[in-house]
Amino acid sequence: MKNERKCEICRKHKVDKKDYRFIDSCGLQGKVIVCHWCFGLGDVAISEIMRDELDPEDFYEEEIE
Repeated sequence: MKNERKCEICRKHKVDKKDYRFIDSCGLQGKVIVCHWCFGLGDVAISEIMRDELDPEDFYEEEIE
């Protein structure tokens, strides 16, 4: 079984992108390997995800069919 790397921000989803974040309070200083959910979020949301161990999917609105 292959060991998949988890997102360095949420630690819940597998990584698929590289991002650059500079958030001192979270210890992010440059290149970060992230999932597609964390990639598009702002610094405030990233801080909340890391601090409260939230799932980044919760920061997106559900599509209404």
